Amino acid sequence: MSLYFAFLTTLIISLVNSQYFNYNQIRRETYGSNPRATFPWVVSVLDQRDWLFRYIGVGSLINPNVVLTAAHILNGTTKYDLVVRAGEWDTSTTADQQHVDLEVLNIVSHEQFNRFNAENNMALLILVSAFEMTANINLIPLYLQEAGIQKGSCFFNGWGKVYLNSTDYPTVLKTVQVDLLSMGMCSSRKLPIQQICGKGLEGIDCSGDGGAPLVCRILTYPYKYAQVGIVNWLSQKPVENTFIVFTNVAGLLPWIDYHLRLEANFRPRS
Repeated sequence: MSLYFAFLTTLIISLVNSQYFNYNQIRRETYGSNPRATFPWVVSVLDQRDWLFRYIGVGSLINPNVVLTAAHILNGTTKYDLVVRAGEWDTSTTADQQHVDLEVLNIVSHEQFNRFNAENNMALLILVSAFEMTANINLIPLYLQEAGIQKGSCFFNGWGKVYLNSTDYPTVLKTVQVDLLSMGMCSSRKLPIQQICGKGLEGIDCSGDGGAPLVCRILTYPYKYAQVGIVNWLSQKPVENTFIVFTNVAGLLPWIDYHLRLEANFRPRS
């Protein structure tokens, strides 16, 4: 128990001292001269088999050499198959060469991930080296449940489909605003305790956004943001009732902390 409280204390200090982002600044930079610096924690996860670099999902940079994502997007891939790309904005061009690619040293998926109800849908990608922190590559702190969330401040980013029933995927990083809902409003079936849910704008899809970080403004620290969830799955209800389920980051913080402290995760494996 004392170890857990020590972990919470460390995380609170990290939350205070980490890089945060003013939402008004985010909105300005979205339309400014350097849009890549808007969401510097967002990374794309690529399957490099056959050298095709196929986009399979999204992740967030929580340490310079660690990415937090959803276990389901990995879908049988090995560490040798994956590349993490940071600093990406427009996938249709490499002319500016501002993104950086790193290969994966180890994959750490949650041991109790359930593919049927998406419980414990979380994984860490340990990278072969650390990203250099720049204006367009940076970290996002993780959310402590005690801190509180400002209503209407949550969003996620990704390169998944923009509209339901569409076959088109955007090349430029999109932003989806999310209103968090009570579990009773989201589903007729009982969702696992490690999940939270929300509703996006009508018609918004999140296919292809698996692993994307749900980020919200934190009440305890005005104008500060932290990662609250991970895009998990989308309901198949009619458009007007569409909701998105997220893995609850705060509920799985002990698992994250344990594996970040486990030295074996940062050593090469066969």
